[in-house]
Amino acid sequence: MPPSPFATSTCPPGHGTVHLTLLPPATPTFSTLTYAYPLKLLPSTPHILAPWKYVDAPSTPPTSDSASHPASQPPTRPTQTPLLFLLSYGGGLLPPDTISLTLTLALHTRLTLTTQGSTKIFPSPSHSPSAIATQTLTASISAGAGLLLAPDPVQPFRGSGYTQKQVFEVVLGRCEKGIAYGEEGASLGVLDWVTEGRRSRGESWALRTYKSKLEIWATPTSDTEPRTLIMRDNLILSPTPTSSVTAKMDNLGVFGTLVLLGPLFTSLGDFFMEEFKLLPRIGGRDWGDKQTVQEVENRSTHLAEEQQRRAHWRLSRISAEKAGQVLWTAARVRGCVVVKFVAREVEGARMWLGSMWREEGTVGREFGEGGLMCLR
Repeated sequence: MPPSPFATSTCPPGHGTVHLTLLPPATPTFSTLTYAYPLKLLPSTPHILAPWKYVDAPSTPPTSDSASHPASQPPTRPTQTPLLFLLSYGGGLLPPDTISLTLTLALHTRLTLTTQGSTKIFPSPSHSPSAIATQTLTASISAGAGLLLAPDPVQPFRGSGYTQKQVFEVVLGRCEKGIAYGEEGASLGVLDWVTEGRRSRGESWALRTYKSKLEIWATPTSDTEPRTLIMRDNLILSPTPTSSVTAKMDNLGVFGTLVLLGPLFTSLGDFFMEEFKLLPRIGGRDWGDKQTVQEVENRSTHLAEEQQRRAHWRLSRISAEKAGQVLWTAARVRGCVVVKFVAREVEGARMWLGSMWREEGTVGREFGEGGLMCLR
């Protein structure tokens, strides 16, 4: 057999490394992109970004607080957002498969990381309790950079075992009296969700074990300072001697978490919080009845055109949430907006989340259609 024309890979099995840097003047480029079986990384067409319309801060006389800071400058905006697919051979993981991906986003870069379908977790042929498929993601996001991690949901098959850990290190921005000095903070959007399995084959949370941990750390400003934990989220699904996971999930088909942090996701986070405040509460009006629909229509005639459109969209979305048995909540946690959601079926969750993202617009505008692929 003739020798291979390609260099021998030094990447360990299942490991991948992605280093995104800014090619002058402002083009994000993969300076490092390596992977080894069973992991595969596939770059695709990047999303072209429109120029940033920067509005200068109002001029004010210098003060003792601002004299030591440089003048406020428009933040560097990349020309495009690269799209990267995270794949596995066979469409899933078979224990003892181990995936380990390291991401580094340099100053002012941006990346959309997604999948081409659900990540299937196959049961071990040996049925050994210690047979676990694992996936680890470690990401370092520099100042002004942004990462959107929006994969399709994990789909654990009957008897499967899976452990996932995602660790993000972000640079927080510094703001004094409403004016940003120096570099802006990093931005992070993470969608993490899991389904009940293959309903067509009678599976409903028939997995053996599922563990998912998500951590966000603030990068220290000096070598002498320790990292600061911003948030940690844990999900553990395992049957007990007295209760199955199926019973605990109460006939729900999908469970998910959305975490939003940083300037690129401020508007989207605020949008979720505002919409959550407007949800009907226990003992309140049934927003699907005819009387409420008529009241909203009568009231919306006195609103501006955009407000009318938003009011009708909200009414339609709430009705769809009720039909799809979608329940969700949102809260602010140490600078993050954390959204938890459940639904009877995956399609209901996709439609709800897709409606929210498209209505607000940040994901499509800043990260392109690639960021919405998991919701199609």
